[in-house]
Amino acid sequence: MDTSALTPSRVGRAAGLTAASGLAVLLLASCGASSDGGASAPANLAVPDQRADAARESAEGAVEVEEDAGTEAGSGTDVEVADRRLVHTADMTVRVDDVAEAAELAKRLTLDSDGYVESESLSTPRDGHPEGVLTLRVPEDGYEGVLEELAELGDRSMLDRSVQDVTEEVADVESRIESSETALETLRGYLEEARDVDDLLRVEGEIQRRQEDLEALQARLKVLDGQTSYSTVHLTLQPPTTYLEEPVRDSVGFLGGLERGWRALVGLGQGLAVLAGWLLPFVVVLAAVGAWPLWVWRGRRRARRDGAPEAVEANGGGSRDDEAPAREPEPVRPEEGGPGPKDDGDGR
Repeated sequence: MDTSALTPSRVGRAAGLTAASGLAVLLLASCGASSDGGASAPANLAVPDQRADAARESAEGAVEVEEDAGTEAGSGTDVEVADRRLVHTADMTVRVDDVAEAAELAKRLTLDSDGYVESESLSTPRDGHPEGVLTLRVPEDGYEGVLEELAELGDRSMLDRSVQDVTEEVADVESRIESSETALETLRGYLEEARDVDDLLRVEGEIQRRQEDLEALQARLKVLDGQTSYSTVHLTLQPPTTYLEEPVRDSVGFLGGLERGWRALVGLGQGLAVLAGWLLPFVVVLAAVGAWPLWVWRGRRRARRDGAPEAVEANGGGSRDDEAPAREPEPVRPEEGGPGPKDDGDGR
């Protein structure tokens, strides 16, 4: 073995092991020599040397084992890096001519890659431009290929990708699950040994709490497995946009003014129509509410007007003429310059 490749710490540990082994062998040999006598001394003296050599070889073997262990540890680190648990997420926007057809193609691509469609939404806003939003879950090994095929549906306008490493979280959850399962087994053993009701209830309560924790950890591990096994793609499908540049005009002119005035008139008419439509429900409700008091008031007024003559007739009709004093007829006055009353025979 080439001892020059050994580090100082390892050489020191090997030397320490050799010295300790040699010291132990010497002590045993001295004890044997004192008990057997001087005749067996030469033979016993040869034994320490052989055992010291064996101890030295054992120490060197320990150094080799330590080096092999370090190599294996390094390879284990490489395996851990290769087995990382990653969560892939992508947000993509693609402009297509037919949103509905592109959505069907995207779903077909997902199903062909052994994935599934988590959600789908197709809508047509007020401006008349349809839009489709899909959430696709694809296996991790086919994630890159599906992204390329989705980009070929039309003109890809946006792509945002992210990766989250959850390796440590998965390892922590798995370790806690194992510990919870071991604790549950121990508690179940205590449950069989419980002698009174208090101990039984205490152990059962602890078992129930640990069982709930275990189920929560198992659910979390299931979610992490789903996130790492299937990548998520948020796909937005939109129609292509056309940008129209307005022609530059030096002056408005008569036709331009007429066009703008007509647009303003149309806009005013539309605004008035909107205002009328907005006010119409209020007008109807207010008219319905105010018509009833008006109708009642007019009815009462008409009743008072029609009831006044009837009241007069009920009180005696023409009693005023009967009660009025009779007027004496006025004497007829002779006209001026006319003949007077006839004179009787006496010249009166």
